[in-house]
Amino acid sequence: MQPAFKTDLVPTMAPAEGLCWYSAVGRPQPGILSPLNAQSVCDPAGLAPGAVCFVAIDPASHGEEIATLRDCHQDSVYLIAVTLVEPDAVWQANLFDAGADDILFQHDLRQRVPCLMRAKRHLELRHQDEAWRRRMQEKLDIWQEGLDHLPTPIYVKDVEGRYLVCNTAFGHFLGVSSDHVVGKRLEDFLPADAAATYSASDTQLLRQGGVLRTETDVCLPESGMRHIMVHKARLVSGQGDIRGVAGVVIDITERKELESRLTEAAERDPLTNAFNRRKFFQVASEEITTAGPDDVLGVAVVDIDNFKSINDELGHAEGDVTLCSIVDTLRGHEARGMQVARAGGEEFFAFFTRDVVTQAQDMLEAARHDVARYCQVHTGAGVAGTISVGLAFFKPSEETIDQALRRADVALYKAKRDGRNRLCLAD
Repeated sequence: MQPAFKTDLVPTMAPAEGLCWYSAVGRPQPGILSPLNAQSVCDPAGLAPGAVCFVAIDPASHGEEIATLRDCHQDSVYLIAVTLVEPDAVWQANLFDAGADDILFQHDLRQRVPCLMRAKRHLELRHQDEAWRRRMQEKLDIWQEGLDHLPTPIYVKDVEGRYLVCNTAFGHFLGVSSDHVVGKRLEDFLPADAAATYSASDTQLLRQGGVLRTETDVCLPESGMRHIMVHKARLVSGQGDIRGVAGVVIDITERKELESRLTEAAERDPLTNAFNRRKFFQVASEEITTAGPDDVLGVAVVDIDNFKSINDELGHAEGDVTLCSIVDTLRGHEARGMQVARAGGEEFFAFFTRDVVTQAQDMLEAARHDVARYCQVHTGAGVAGTISVGLAFFKPSEETIDQALRRADVALYKAKRDGRNRLCLAD
């Protein structure tokens, strides 16, 4: 019966596993183990993972040998304390406390087979557990490989903000390998103030639940300032325990830059880069909406003198150069609060908010002098490339901007009749 038992036991062990006899002082195996051909070991490091190890225990021992082996191998070996004398209840408790899995009194042959059967059952369960772990690891590896092939940064954090999982793209996003991300927090990669802002967002999400979508700018160590969209969700177990936060980071820098260019194209004149007519009225409308009953605003109509003669005599290319130079000169005063827009052809609008309206006439006169100094040319029709200006003040509570522009236009034509290169105030 005993040899048959050993034949059944050994095949259940992996190649690195086996039966061992451990004695720190080199004590020979007792007769109770002789049929098992256990390998004798005197060095704690000599045990292979998964081994079933019989450990020689002296009557005076409190389990130091067991504790040494357990510290060295943790739960990877099955330890059977072999005692020279039958242990009492206290001694057994000490041995189990030290880490013994089982106890065998070497003079009790009847206990050898049950002891080995328990060890065999332990190994079978261990093998099943390892097989399950391997299957789970294979699934995790497949998931990780799948995530690593995605170009979108993905991560999972615990409730303390430590990264549990991330893909290769997320590591690249932070400028490190993904292996260096796991176990760390965002403050390990970003400035403290920025990390604190994102951590506060995570805290809010953990408290409220659901899905949070945000857009923000972030300065990364490798790629500098980027505009990102973050989609993140709170993770909750089936039992309702909050596990952490899962997130996806979408770098939308290029998209935002394209949107900005499209917005610029929609708002600005393609030749001069001044605001277009539509944007002018949008800016004015926003200011008018917030104006009080006694607030005064200003509008001006600006026209280039003898511009047709520049195109006719010097060519349209020179006309475009002159047009752009005049606009650049006018826009040089935008920092003072004057908004300039191309109304069409060689005509422009200017708008003054209530904060700078008292300076409107001075700004326009300064701009007119600058244009006359830097942009005028001489043609057969006389001096060209200067500007004539009509300026009108109005209260939005009493007059519309269209009515004010018509008064400014009348003042412009008066400036033209009076000799050009001058500013006239509307009645």
